[in-house]
This record gives sequence, structure tokens and C-alpha cells, in this order.
Amino acid sequence: MNADDIKAQPNPFAGRNPGRRWISRGVMVLCTLCTALALAVLFVVLAYMGIRGIEYMTPAFFTNLPLQSPEGMRNCIIGTVILVGLASVLGVPVGMLCGIYMAEYAGKGWFTYLAQLVMDLLAGTPTILLGVIAWQLVVVPLHQQSGWSGALALAFIMVPIVARASEEMLRLVPHPHREASAGLGASKAQTLFMVILPAAKAGITTGIMLGIARVAGETAPLLFTALGNDQAVYNPSQPYPSLTLKIWQYSQSAEPAWRHQAWTAVLVLVTMVLLFTAAVRFTVRGRKVNAI
Repeated sequence: MNADDIKAQPNPFAGRNPGRRWISRGVMVLCTLCTALALAVLFVVLAYMGIRGIEYMTPAFFTNLPLQSPEGMRNCIIGTVILVGLASVLGVPVGMLCGIYMAEYAGKGWFTYLAQLVMDLLAGTPTILLGVIAWQLVVVPLHQQSGWSGALALAFIMVPIVARASEEMLRLVPHPHREASAGLGASKAQTLFMVILPAAKAGITTGIMLGIARVAGETAPLLFTALGNDQAVYNPSQPYPSLTLKIWQYSQSAEPAWRHQAWTAVLVLVTMVLLFTAAVRFTVRGRKVNAI
């Protein structure tokens, strides 16, 4: 049977249930409208933050300290970057290793189910409770709030996000990839590092970015762990500055200038997360294209 014979064959679905086409178009229009609504809400929020924050975004905001005149948040910006970096150093490897274990080594036993349940429970736990755990583990023995305790609290938040994202992305890698690697004589570890992880790299990176973006905007765990600091202190062993802490403090103030500073800090924080996410995605995409 050639192509002409196939075209000559009557379509068995033609003329049946003509309403399906309209239902399909209606669902497509509904999905498009919902997507446009979600994007519109996002752009409205970003525009509102930009209008409220851009007016007071001056060079002094990035170079001065909160107690200087004019006031700035140089220490808070640097402190946020360092806190998120320390949390990533602690949380990303632990989360990835947990995801790798659950996807590649644990099988389907009761321990795997328990590990998944714990990760889901941690992901849904109010972040202030995770801050309490970090406070009990670090602040109480040392009798001082510090950047280490704040980073530990943020790492607790990051681990379940990275773990579950890594697990799901690794499970999406087709099983024949593993069989082909084993057939070529590769060990389990070689298959993992040379075949499975590169195939799931984009999804795992997205999960890591989601975890970093989540902890970058956290305030509650830092209230009694990092505590905050108005000085240019970057030693994690001391009370540590953070943009989110300063935003919370200034937003509660009756001073209009401080509230304007809070909006500027919000805009700076969102911009930092946006630029970081865009840079990481561009880097991963470039490597994927080069590999192809």
C-alpha cells in the first residue's frame, strides 16, 4: 500500500461527534486565558514593586550602611548572597544525594517510602519551625545568633526541594539508558555520573534554582538565628545581616523613608533572584546545545 492508497482510504473518524473540535478549541482557549492571567498577575506584581522601589534606588543604597546618611543596604545585600551561598553549600549536595539514593539505590522498600514521606513532610513544614530546629542546634549551644545558624535553617528548607526534584528527574531518565550502559561494561557509579546525571541535568538544575529562590526570600527562620546586623559584618560566627530581615524591620516602621527603603530592597532582592535564574538557565542551555 503506497501513499496514494492511504490517502484514498476513508477516514473512520470523519463526521463522528463534530462537537469534539469545538470542545478541543474551547479547552485550548481556556488554557491560554489561564496562562495569560497568571502572567498578568506576575507582571502586575513586578510593575508595582518597580514603581514603589525604583524611585529610591540610588547609588547610596548599594554603597552605604543602614546607619549612614543617606541610608543604604550594602551589608544586607552582601549578607544575603553569603547566607544563600552557605545554605547552598550545605543543602544542595545533601538534597542531591538523597534524591540519587531514592531514585537509583533504594528500590521500592519501606525505607524508600519513609524517606519520601520525610522529604514531603519537611517540604510542607512551616519554615519557622525549621528555624527553631536550627536555633536549638546552633544558637542554644553557642549562646549567640550567627550566620551559621541562619545558613543551617535555610539549608533545612532547601534539602527536601532539591531531593524531590532530583529524584523525579532521575526517574524520568529512560531505563534502556541504564541497560545500554551496563551492557557496555560500565559500573553503577559510572552509569550514574556519565549517563543518568547528564540526561537529568536540566531538571535537577531547575530544582536547585527553585530551592535557592525559595530560601532567598525567607525571613521567619532568620529572625532568631541570623538575627540581623546594621554593621558591615561578614563573619558567619556573628549576628548576620540579611535583606529579608531588613525588609521586615523597615516595613513595620512608621517612618515613610524606611518603608520606601523596604520597597527598594524588595525590588533588589527579586532582581537578584531573576538574574541568577536567567544566568543559570542560559548556561545550562548553552551546554546542552554544545553537547548536541
